[in-house]
Amino acid sequence: MGNRLDTIRAGIPAFAYFYTVGSIGFWLPLYAKNLGWPYLYVTLLSTVYFIAVTPSTVLAGALADLTGKPNIILSTGMALNALTSALMAHIEDPHSMLIVRTVQGISLSVSIPLALGSLSLMHGIARGVAFTAVFSGAGMAAGAAVSGILINYHGFQPLFYSTAAISMLAAIASLTWSLPVSLKRTEGFLEALKKVKPGVFIFMVALVMRNFFASGVFSIISIVFTRLIGLNPIATGIALSVNPLIQSLWSSMIYRIVRDKEAILYSLGILGGALVFKLYLIADNLPIALAAQALLGISYGTMVVSGNSYIISKSPERIRYTASSFYGFAFNLGWILGTIIAGPYMDLYGPREWVHLASIGLVFTSIIPLSTLLLNNKTSKT
Repeated sequence: MGNRLDTIRAGIPAFAYFYTVGSIGFWLPLYAKNLGWPYLYVTLLSTVYFIAVTPSTVLAGALADLTGKPNIILSTGMALNALTSALMAHIEDPHSMLIVRTVQGISLSVSIPLALGSLSLMHGIARGVAFTAVFSGAGMAAGAAVSGILINYHGFQPLFYSTAAISMLAAIASLTWSLPVSLKRTEGFLEALKKVKPGVFIFMVALVMRNFFASGVFSIISIVFTRLIGLNPIATGIALSVNPLIQSLWSSMIYRIVRDKEAILYSLGILGGALVFKLYLIADNLPIALAAQALLGISYGTMVVSGNSYIISKSPERIRYTASSFYGFAFNLGWILGTIIAGPYMDLYGPREWVHLASIGLVFTSIIPLSTLLLNNKTSKT
């Protein structure tokens, strides 16, 4: 029972992070567009968030490894996210919203590396990654679905308050126990950092490129469903929740077969995203949107489990929390680069054209992880 309770405590921050993504992350673009903001500002809400969260993610992981007090770092970040989420309910000025969104990025940076690091230390790498993906998917699904209902019947303000409540719950849970610390602390932090395998950086480059193309689509996903496909808020909330639900279910199974197949599965996960974007372009009703989201759940779950499993397994345990931040760092860096370009592009040519471009870009990006197979063969021969 204790182990199960500890697993839930470790997973709540991942749930809270992706509840924020499913609520504020998904719906804030539509909120901003309803206020009359241009796409430049709409996508900037994502850009400033990821500019803040990207370096902070690695810093949070490194501080957890260096101090051995991940629970204090985690609870502080979750409490700050609760505050920023509540403040958003009262902001309509774009410049003020950009500032608060930046602070939110810093606050949320602690969530995934510390949840992923602790769960992988508790349950082993592949199983810990799968647990993190399950909690993450459940949080995103809940955030998207609940927010759709709240917006449809009560407007946008309750959405921000619900996110604040979930984050405060995570902050309290983080103070009730001590997250695990790596037992292999016989070597220094920098010594361990130098032992990270080259394939880790290839996987990270592939993720940067994947998100360069995908971020522009996902930064306006509520607009894609409501304005391009023509769904109402409740139907949009349902569609948005399908992806993380499928991701959770799929992640709980695929971790069993991921060992030594990471590069192939990672490539297939990226390639699946290209097909999802093609479905977005032809969708004109809820069933097609649901099919696209189900495929997205499978492809993204495959990418998350295989990518994180490879990156963490090729990094020393001494820097487990730091290594657990590498995937998030690359993910966020790609998001920054993509949204900087996507916003002005969509103002010029429209969102449909960016979705089309992104689908082509993901096809070429899917080739990058396969190069690690050649690297592994070369290493084994020497």
